[in-house]
Amino acid sequence: MKTKIIKTSLPFLVFMLAIVFAFATEKKPSEQDEALITGYIFQNGLCVQAPKNCDQASIMPCVYNGNQVFGESENSTSCSVPLTHSGL
Repeated sequence: MKTKIIKTSLPFLVFMLAIVFAFATEKKPSEQDEALITGYIFQNGLCVQAPKNCDQASIMPCVYNGNQVFGESENSTSCSVPLTHSGL
């Protein structure tokens, strides 16, 4: 009798445990990922500061006036680290 209960309930318990661990290990965005970052755009051959803040919380590219917004300005002629935003 005990083995029948174990054989029928064990798969259900394993399935429920898998669901619990899936939610327990879900990655939550850190405060640093959600922080607004001042962006730079490449315009007229120069890397200039854009009045748009991006948050790196999504995969949608952060765009200002049709230009990709970057997170760092290495020098006046080079922008790097493309930024994204959540669209909110």
